[in-house]
This record gives sequence, structure tokens and C-alpha cells, in this order.
Amino acid sequence: MRLSDSARGYWLALLATVLWSTVFPLVRVLPESLSPVELAFWRWLFTFLCMAPFGLTALKKHWALVCSNRKWLLPAGVLGFSAYSILMFEAGHTTDATNMSLIAATAPVFMAFLACTFMGERLSPLQFVGLAVAVTGVVVLVLEGDWHHLTDLSFTMGDLWMLMAAFLFAIYSMLVRRRPAALPQKVFMMAMLGCSVLALSPLMAVSVSRPDYALPDGMTMLIMLYIAAIPTLTGYLLWNRSVEYIGAARAGIVYYSIPLFSSLEAVIFLHEQVSFSQIAGGVLIIGGILLSSLNILKTLRRS
Repeated sequence: MRLSDSARGYWLALLATVLWSTVFPLVRVLPESLSPVELAFWRWLFTFLCMAPFGLTALKKHWALVCSNRKWLLPAGVLGFSAYSILMFEAGHTTDATNMSLIAATAPVFMAFLACTFMGERLSPLQFVGLAVAVTGVVVLVLEGDWHHLTDLSFTMGDLWMLMAAFLFAIYSMLVRRRPAALPQKVFMMAMLGCSVLALSPLMAVSVSRPDYALPDGMTMLIMLYIAAIPTLTGYLLWNRSVEYIGAARAGIVYYSIPLFSSLEAVIFLHEQVSFSQIAGGVLIIGGILLSSLNILKTLRRS
């Protein structure tokens, strides 16, 4: 059975989302003494080093093409990688988990808005309904099924940081669409990783210059290495290819499944209890994704 490009794009987006969701349980066991800049720097430095053996030679070969596309490659790497990570980690210091989860879920909404406004993409009425159902599932999941929790939300600077992070990820997804066919995926990724590390280096130098600075311990480094190699590098490569196949708006719908997978992983690895609201929210999230992707099911039946 040979999948169409559309079906392949949805599967790649789903796999990327599953990989990204593994980061959240791991971040919970990282030392709180690590600043957002340090976390972002180690994440992207390790990702760059993991990618280097496969991408450096190709990067040199296509250097002229990279330079000719620097006007969008640079902001894609800086905004989608380094700035996004710093804002996300910073938000975790100053806002609660409920607010953070709700605001993070706005990223696909931004993607759909930007894609329809600037990229000429169009969502069908059925896809809009699927988007609404998936959003409802996310809200049910993070509010634990009690709508009265909405009155308890209080907005802090952390909420604004997370909102900015979600918007930056949406912009990144738009910029990914601009990759020319002649620019290989690994060269594209290498260039953005290099931009990200370079942007974070001056900030990291300031952190290292503190008298009380100390390198993370071995276990922390291993966790960051896993985050860099699997969820980050592999996840972003899958996501980038998915956006090429189906566009940012449609890939963004699949992004709503992150809270569902994160909850399942918390149950498996952190032994957290499963609540009715998590089950209901998960059903709505999956239902919304399937509803907005009915053409994929038709494609699979024809294959």
C-alpha cells in the first residue's frame, strides 16, 4: 500500500507530535536551577552536534544556496528554535500549568490564521469543525472537565511569554514552507540549528560568566542529549516534511494531540492517575483530528 503525499504528511505530523510530547515529562525532572537560556542552549547545541556528522558536508556543498535564502532561514532558526525555547522555559517559571497548557494550544490557531492570511491556504467547513472540536478537547483536558476553573485563571507575564512562544512557532511553520526544492532537508536543518546556536551563544556566555555558575550534572546532560537527538532533531525533521506535504494549517490540527500524548506518558512513566476529563478530552482531540482529516481515510481505503 502506497500512501499519498497528503496521508504521509498527516502521519509524519502525528509522529512528530508524539516525539515532542515526551519532552514535557522529562522537563519536570530537570533541575530548576537551570535558567531558560541554559536549557535552550544545551538543547540546541546537542541537536547541532547530533546533526553535524550528517549535515556539515552537505551544508558546505550548498552554502551558496543557504546564503541566498538567509533572509528567511535566519529568522526561522532564531525564532522557531532559540527564541521559542527561551520563552517556553521562562513561562514555566512564572505561570501555572493550566494557563500554560491552554496558551500553548493556541499555536495551531495562529498557524491556521497565518496560513489562510499570508499563504493562501483554505480550510474546508469540515476542517474548521474539526479544529473547534480539537480545541474543545484541549480545554476539557487542561480544565479537568470543570468549566468553573476558567474563573480561576489569572494572567501573568508568563502567560504573555507562552503566547509569544506559540505565535513564534506558528511563524516558524510558515517559514518552513519557503524551503526551495533544491535545498536538502538536512542542509535546511543544519543552517537553522547553526543560526540558533549562534544566537544563544552570547546569552550563554553571560550565564557562564556568573561566579556561581556550574555545569549540569551527568544525568541532566543525558536527559538533554535525549531531548536534542530524539524529540528535537527527529521531531523537527518530521514536522518540516509534514508541513511540506499538507501545509501548516492542516499539520497544526494534529499538533492538538500533544496534551493527550503527554498525559498518557505521564501515566506510564510518572504513574499519574487517569481522570474522566483526560479520557473525554482525549476522545475530543482525536475526534477533531479525524474529522478534519476525513480525506486521509478515503485515501487509505483507495490505496
